[in-house]
Amino acid sequence: MSLSVCCITRGPTQRVAAQLQPLRELASEIVIAVDDRVDTRLLVPLAELADDLVLYPYLDPVDRPVGWVHSLCTQDWILWLDDDELPGTELLRELPKLLAAAEETHYWLPRRWLYGSPRTYLAGAPWEPDLQLRLVQNDPRLLWFPGVTHRPIEAVGPHRFLPWPILHSDLLLNPLEARRQKARRYETVAPGRRLAGLPMNLALYLPELRDELDVRPLPPEDAALVDAALATTDWPEPADTPSFRHASREEVDAHWHGREPDEALYRAELELVDRLATLALREERGIRLRVRNRGTRLWPWDRLGVPEVRVSYRWWTPAGELEVGDGLRTPFPHAVPPGEQAIVLVDVAAPPRPGLWVLELDLVHEHVRWFGCSLRIPVEVTPLRKIGLVGGDEQRLRAVATVAADLLPGVEPLVLAPDAGGAAERTGYEAAPDASEYVLHAGPGRARTALRAIGLVAAAGARRAGVQPPVARVPLDALATVDALLDLGRDGSPRERLAHRALVLAAKGLGLPVVVVGWDAEAAVRTAGGLLGERVA
Repeated sequence: MSLSVCCITRGPTQRVAAQLQPLRELASEIVIAVDDRVDTRLLVPLAELADDLVLYPYLDPVDRPVGWVHSLCTQDWILWLDDDELPGTELLRELPKLLAAAEETHYWLPRRWLYGSPRTYLAGAPWEPDLQLRLVQNDPRLLWFPGVTHRPIEAVGPHRFLPWPILHSDLLLNPLEARRQKARRYETVAPGRRLAGLPMNLALYLPELRDELDVRPLPPEDAALVDAALATTDWPEPADTPSFRHASREEVDAHWHGREPDEALYRAELELVDRLATLALREERGIRLRVRNRGTRLWPWDRLGVPEVRVSYRWWTPAGELEVGDGLRTPFPHAVPPGEQAIVLVDVAAPPRPGLWVLELDLVHEHVRWFGCSLRIPVEVTPLRKIGLVGGDEQRLRAVATVAADLLPGVEPLVLAPDAGGAAERTGYEAAPDASEYVLHAGPGRARTALRAIGLVAAAGARRAGVQPPVARVPLDALATVDALLDLGRDGSPRERLAHRALVLAAKGLGLPVVVVGWDAEAAVRTAGGLLGERVA
């Protein structure tokens, strides 16, 4: 695997070249972007080192050109270093082996803050761990560049946190007051972040604020590397201007994803690919939507990067009342550049009641606003019928539920079991509590169990008569969601059989059809389907 090394700098050019020089033998390509305010007569050291030297027009934030400089790299992997950083000797040693066997898409590198002398660094918080995303696979599908302070790059895919550091010389090169001003600038750009008990930027850039510091020696090889780089004269003597290219502001900003949104972001066009006329109550369905980007910003894919644009929806009543204001979010399956389109499989969950509804599909900029390019569709939400299954063991319940789902596609199986959560996980079907908890946990004694069983049946009759008794709510609420009950019978202790029988009688008390499932489960399911007036597959 080949390696590009990239760096963004405003100098000093001779020192930056010395810091990057140890990578020359490892890198197939070195790309250096230089702030165009630098005197071009001072570019010779960088021009001699770089394969591609490009000047660019500087504009805040400082990480604005990070995406652009990555786009200039042509090799399989990219290692990005700031102009006050250099690779540690362990990283230099391990890079070839790492890239030859790489199975990940990106790597995080620890950064050591040099302090006191070129041979010592700061250990402990807030300077350790300072993990930096700097080594990435050169695949634009995996990368995003917010270009904002402390968040210049994002990546997706499998990754590792490597132990081999890069060495950061900012605290050595800049005097206290310069670092104080830098911390204030960063705090203005990204306020409110704290680290190790202090504002983040003050904590990092002003170790002088600490009463005690853990200053440790660098490994000798690293110390020698730093000594050699920092011993170099910062700037060369002016010379003839070398060959370089000058990038435009538009070229740089085309790869910067951190721009503030404007009205141009919210231009889009939606077109339904799949006809959607009906949804069943509680149904969640994927529908295909063609979305065209009529704006000027790239929309990121999945949940990578900004602006966070998703497809969503709202449900309205025919009278124009908003019922569901925030539907499920669906990200784009791939990045959508301006002028391009994507087919998105949009997840839509039915509204809470049957009837006629209006589905409004739209794009949403998360935490900001809806696009306002919506598509409105009338949708009939039909009642969803359910058939309850109670008794038997879980293997038998699952088998009968599978038969029911197969023969009665318009009816949803609901497993009634003592452990509803576990039953749902093990059977794969929705589950609700049966009567076990209510009947069997009344306390010791057969009399109490019998009274609870009788009370359950009586409460069911009361409910059917329009009264809501304050007892047995959990099992009765479960029965209230089904349109018929399949009784698989129950083995077990007399008390367990009593609880089962009470639930079956309660179902009958509510007026539900109850079908006993014998050896022929298919026949029982067909019988239940006939009682419900359902078409049997």
